[in-house]
Amino acid sequence: MIGDPTFAEIAAYVAALPPEELEEARWYGGKGRPIARVALAEAFDLGGGGLLAAVDVFEQGSDEPVRYVLPLARAEGGRPVIDDEAPLRALAVAIAEGRTIPSLPRRPAPVTTQPAPVTAALVCRPAAALRDLVPGGVAAVAALDARPLGRDQTNTSVVLGDRLVLKAYRRLEDGLNPDLEVNAYLAEEVEFGAVPRLAGFAELVSAAGAATVALLAEFVADAADEYETLAEELTAWILAPGEVTVEFAAEEAAALGRLTAALHAALALGADVPGFEPREATRDELRSWRRAGDLQLQQAIDLVHGAEGDELRTMAPTIAEQLTVLEALPTVPLVTRVHGDLHLGQVLRTADGYRIIDFEGEPNRPLADRRRHDSPLRDAASMLRSLDHVGRSARRRAERLRGGPVEDPGLDVDAWLVRARERFVEDYRRTLRELGAPIDVDEDLLRAFEFEKESYEFVYAATFLPEWLWAPLEGMRGLVADASVG
Repeated sequence: MIGDPTFAEIAAYVAALPPEELEEARWYGGKGRPIARVALAEAFDLGGGGLLAAVDVFEQGSDEPVRYVLPLARAEGGRPVIDDEAPLRALAVAIAEGRTIPSLPRRPAPVTTQPAPVTAALVCRPAAALRDLVPGGVAAVAALDARPLGRDQTNTSVVLGDRLVLKAYRRLEDGLNPDLEVNAYLAEEVEFGAVPRLAGFAELVSAAGAATVALLAEFVADAADEYETLAEELTAWILAPGEVTVEFAAEEAAALGRLTAALHAALALGADVPGFEPREATRDELRSWRRAGDLQLQQAIDLVHGAEGDELRTMAPTIAEQLTVLEALPTVPLVTRVHGDLHLGQVLRTADGYRIIDFEGEPNRPLADRRRHDSPLRDAASMLRSLDHVGRSARRRAERLRGGPVEDPGLDVDAWLVRARERFVEDYRRTLRELGAPIDVDEDLLRAFEFEKESYEFVYAATFLPEWLWAPLEGMRGLVADASVG
C-alpha cells in the first residue's frame, strides 16, 4: 500500500527537476531566461494518484519568482512524476464533486497536537450546465477517459470522454482569470450561444488571495479549428484553377465579421453586471493606448534580430506614425470587456455555426491588463491580422505542395487579402447596426490597432515561436504598403 504523499517528498522531486526541461516546455513563459531554481509553494492531493503542485520558478538574476501549476501523478513506489492526463482528470472529478481540497502540510503534525495548519485550499466548484453535459453526475465524470486536446497552447488541456475539456492555467496569477469570468458572463448571464457552456472551475485560495487554476467546459466534439480549416480551403482553391471566385472565397471572412459583431454586441449588454458595464474611454486610457502601442513596437525591435529585425527597423517610422492615431481621436470611443486575443485559432467551426474559445487574453500581458475594458475594435483588428496571416500561409502551403511558385493559381491571394478584409469590416459594421450595439467602426482606429497587433505578433513569435516570424513580417509589409498608398 502506497502511503499518503508528503510535502517533503514532492518538494524534493520539484527541486531536482532539470531546469532545461522546464525551460523547453510550451507553457513556460520565461523563454530565453534560464531558471536558477524551482521550489514547491503548495501541493494538493487530488485523489486517485493525482497531485497538483504550485511551484515557484526563480529565473537567474531575479529574486521574484513566477508561480506555475505542475500536474503530477504517483508512479511506481509512490514517487511523483510530471503527468497531465491523470491529475487533470482527477481535478475534473473534484470540480464535479464540488470539493475543497486543503494543501498538504509542510511538515507532519505531532500526534499530541492539533492538525498542521492549512496554508491554502483548492476550491473546486461545478456549474449548472455540468448536469446537462454529463447527466450521470460525479460517477459519470469519473468514468470518462482522458486524452490530450492536441492543440498548441500555452496552457494544458485534456478532453474527457468527448464531453468535457479541462484547461489548466499553467501560470498562476492572483485574481480572476478573464477566461473564466468572460465565459461565465457570456454563457450564463446573456446566454450567448457561440461559446461552449461552462461546466465548472477550480481556484487556489490562500491568505494572499485567489488565483484561477482551471476551467471545465463543454467539449465541442464535431468542431474544426478555423485557422487550419480555412488555410486548407484556401490552399485547395489556389491549386484548383476555375473552382472559385475571390468573392466566393471571401464569404468566410464576412461570416467571421458577423460572428465578431455578435460577440461584441453581447459584451455590450453588461450594463447591470459588475465589471462588464460599457462606458466611454477616458483620455487617460487613450494616452495609455498610445504608450502601449509604442512600447509594443519597441519590444518588437528589441527582440527581433537578423534580416527580419533590420526590415522591421526600416518600417518603424511608418508604424510609429500610424500608432499616433491611438491618442489623437476626434471622438471618444466606447470600451467594453473584450476577448483580448481574438484570432482564427480561437474560433471553432461546427455543423451548426461557430464557437469562440480562450478568453484569457494575450499571454504576455499581466492579468490585470487582460481584465480591463478596451475597444472592441482591438478584437476586430486581431481577426483582420489573422485573416491576413491565413491567406499568406495558404499561399506558402500551395507553393510547398507544387514545389515552387504556383504559375496559374485558382485563387489570387493578394486580391483575396484585400476583399476578405473589406467583407469582414462590411459585415461587422452591418451586424453591429442590426443588433443595436452602440459601437462605432472608426477605420483609422481599426487600422492603428492592426499595426499594434502586428507588432505584438513579432514579440510573440520571437518569444515563443521563432518559426512564425515570417507571418508578422509579411503582414507588416502589407500594412506599411497600404499606409504609404493612403
